Formats: sequence, C-alpha cells, structure tokens
Amino acid sequence: MNLRILAPCFLAAFIFWLLNALNKSGYTTKISYPITIKYNESAFVPIKPLPQTIGVSLSSTGWELLRYSLVSNVKPLVYEIGNPLTTNQLDNIVLMERLTSELKNTRLNYLLADTTTISFEKKKSKIVKLKVDSLGIDLRKNFVVSSVINISPVSIEIEGPESMIDTFDETILIKIPTKKLGTNFDEQVNLGISKNPLLKSNIDKVMVSFEVAELLK
Repeated sequence: MNLRILAPCFLAAFIFWLLNALNKSGYTTKISYPITIKYNESAFVPIKPLPQTIGVSLSSTGWELLRYSLVSNVKPLVYEIGNPLTTNQLDNIVLMERLTSELKNTRLNYLLADTTTISFEKKKSKIVKLKVDSLGIDLRKNFVVSSVINISPVSIEIEGPESMIDTFDETILIKIPTKKLGTNFDEQVNLGISKNPLLKSNIDKVMVSFEVAELLK
C-alpha cells in the first residue's frame, strides 16, 4: 500500500524537477541543423550529394535546445548559390549570419565543420540512337535471327553532368539478356542508364522484337 502511494509522488516530483530543469538557461548542445541549397536546377547539376544538414553548437534553455534537436520541427535554412561552377564550398560566415537571424532565444556558438564542400557541373542533354548488339545475342545451337530487329523507340534523350554526357557515343548498343534463345523475342529491355543517379533518360526500357529460326540440316 505504501509503494502505491509513494510511486505517484516520486513520479510527480520527477516531472516537476524535469520541467524546472528544462526552463533553465545555460545548456549547450550540438545538433544537425537542416539546410536547403537553392540553385538553377535547369542549368546545373550537383555531382556529389548536397548536404542536408550542418553541424552547429547552440546554447539556450533546455526547452529551446530540445526543440532544435527535433530536426523535423525546425524550418530549414535556405542557402542560395548564384554561380555553382565557381562555388566549391559553403561560406561559413554567411551560414553563421543567416543562422543567427533564424535562431530565436538561442545563441549560436560555432559551426562544427570548417567547410562544407560542394561540386557542380553544367547540365547537358544528348539524343542518342539505339541499336541491338546482334552479334551478342546468345542463340541456341543451329538457331539464327531470321528477321529485321525492331526497336521502339529508336532513340532516347539522356541528361546529366556535362562530363558524363560527353562520354556517350552517338549510338548505344542494347544487350539482349536472354540466354540460349530459341524462340521469337518480343520483350522490353532495360537500358540500365537509371542505375547512375546522376543520369536521367526520358525512358528506361525499350521494346525489342525479332524472329528466330532453326537452320535446316
């Protein structure tokens, strides 16, 4: 009976102490503050993942620090880049100024990292033709391709960093994945371009069809 009476008392005392402690100032903590980097997305593309957060040291009351620790409840800091090709890192002075203006009832002590590196390239697109690698088709013994090889569509548009787009030839050879083919082929074939997160194409798969026949002995 005594424990049933004492337990709520201890719980109430703990909650009162916790609330009182969180109201006090002078606490310091390190958090990851959300950041959104804006740039001309139609002209440039980042060739490495852009930072989603920046590490900062803050001092304030327990309640304020608890709120900033819950990143989902914090409005991201917007950092605009005018010319991405000449910018290889975020300006810490600008970050400090903008964060200071955003933080309410909280002191920004310092950034945890000296620099946050970024890297961009010009965005470029290219139209390339598609062709089936007919010599690479794996056929059963005594079987041959007996018709015209049809592809739909016959070309695609690829978009991405300029240095990567320039490595593409005018024509892409499509590999037929089926092994020991002994029947007519009429399937969608994955181009595999989407495997690279920096590259985008207007389509990921193409329709390929052709007939296969057995040679008479």
